[in-house]
Amino acid sequence: MQIKHKRITYRMGDQFVLKPIFDVHLGNRACDENAFRSYLADSDERTFFIGGGDLMDAVITSDLKRYRKGIDMSPSEAIIDYQVDRAAAFLSPYREQILGLGSGNHEDTLVTKCSTDMTKRLCTRLDVPFLGYSGLFALRFTQGGQGGRTVVIRYHHGWAAGRTQGGQLTSNAKDVMHFDADVCLYGHGHKLLTDSIARLGISKTNRFISKDIIICLCGSFLKTYLEGETTYSEKKGYPPTRIGSPYISIRPTKNSVELKAHTN
Repeated sequence: MQIKHKRITYRMGDQFVLKPIFDVHLGNRACDENAFRSYLADSDERTFFIGGGDLMDAVITSDLKRYRKGIDMSPSEAIIDYQVDRAAAFLSPYREQILGLGSGNHEDTLVTKCSTDMTKRLCTRLDVPFLGYSGLFALRFTQGGQGGRTVVIRYHHGWAAGRTQGGQLTSNAKDVMHFDADVCLYGHGHKLLTDSIARLGISKTNRFISKDIIICLCGSFLKTYLEGETTYSEKKGYPPTRIGSPYISIRPTKNSVELKAHTN
């Protein structure tokens, strides 16, 4: 588990955007690269990206359960190198905005099978923090050393892969209860859904305040079905996936931070 932080200078009225990058599966022909490219490009200097794993498909020929040549985009046998290079090409223009990149079950499988960590290699290439499989990330907003506001992000690649959104949300919501966080990000199940849990507290001026915990199932850029090819998801009978990922708007205020999750 990783613990990271980043200090961000702001002026009152500034709004920031946090964009999760989960379950892209670059290197798989079913990956909607155009949608992912548009998701990255719709950003500015106040947009930050955080990676939660399975950015790369990381399925190699020895994976008899999932590998199909018709799905693999690699032009040679060097599948791992190709996918790291491709991910670097997509993310290099945004490296200054990347908080860090974490691993998913696909990349982690190759750590044990091939003794190479694709995500660490990519982080080194981009010079961004490696976030492991899960962790806590504190965004510390300051105004020249004053007016500090902190947003704590709980991220985990995820484990819930049920066929319904509600089932995945319920499973991940149990994890939320164990961490003092403002935003909780989960992947793996390829569902795109946001929710919140109301949390009451007391302000510095001894007033009642309400501050929600935001929960995000971070979606995917991997299509379930691909014309002319048989995908792993098709064989498993998974329902069609909504392509895309949520984003969270962050606005530091006089007394707190306003957070809101969006799915379009």
